[in-house]
Amino acid sequence: MKTISRTFFTMPVCCIVFLTVPVFVFLFILGYTPFDIDEFIAGPKGHYTLNLLITTLIVLGVVSLSRMLLFILRHKIELNWSLYILWCVMEVVVSGLFMSILLGIAWHGVYTYFYVMGMCVLMLLGITFFPYVIITLAVQVHILSKQAALAPLTDEKTLIRFNDSYKRLRLIVSSESVLYIKAEDNYVHIFYLDGGRVRDFTLRSSMASLETILTRHGLVRCHRSYFVNPVHVDLVKKDEGGFAVARLAESDSSVPVSKRYYDALAKLL
Repeated sequence: MKTISRTFFTMPVCCIVFLTVPVFVFLFILGYTPFDIDEFIAGPKGHYTLNLLITTLIVLGVVSLSRMLLFILRHKIELNWSLYILWCVMEVVVSGLFMSILLGIAWHGVYTYFYVMGMCVLMLLGITFFPYVIITLAVQVHILSKQAALAPLTDEKTLIRFNDSYKRLRLIVSSESVLYIKAEDNYVHIFYLDGGRVRDFTLRSSMASLETILTRHGLVRCHRSYFVNPVHVDLVKKDEGGFAVARLAESDSSVPVSKRYYDALAKLL
């Protein structure tokens, strides 16, 4: 299944989620009181306001920690739509489990803990469905509108057409989006940005056959097995072993730089 845009991993979107969801839960329960949830939250002793505030804080805490984790892992994991939906559901389920501890104590002796737990999870799933769907649709519309706005600006002359060893067209990509290209046996790996996400396209070809077109589009050789786009290089330095590397900001990765090509690449920065 298609992976989701990295926009969902950004700090602004994470903040919108963990602020909007608990606020919606609080206002929805307070103003609409669905499923007679006001009586259930109040408990036998009628602590409605206190329990509602604690429930809101529980949702805030769980969702904020979850989104911070998602932000931290943004370069290490890839989520498709199924996994992202599961991630959202797990946020609600965990919130419901913590909520059931609070209300399980309040309803002790009246309802079993498992009944309270089931009610908490189902209620939160029903309520939080709306903000999750609205936020997801809003972010997706923003992504699509941004892509549509940028599409006409793509200059046909900046597109690189990659053909395989059989002269078949396999990939068309903007030269500005290419990060670097790595040769490996009879293949080359083309690393490029797509919607803010780093993609790796494997092409059956040799570096020698691509050298002319890569040079024409501004990429430079930095190693016998690598071509790099200097636009994305923010630093050329030596690593702990004394070997030179070019650091790429967008991908949090680096490529080796041979001594032969070091000076030429450094002058371009």
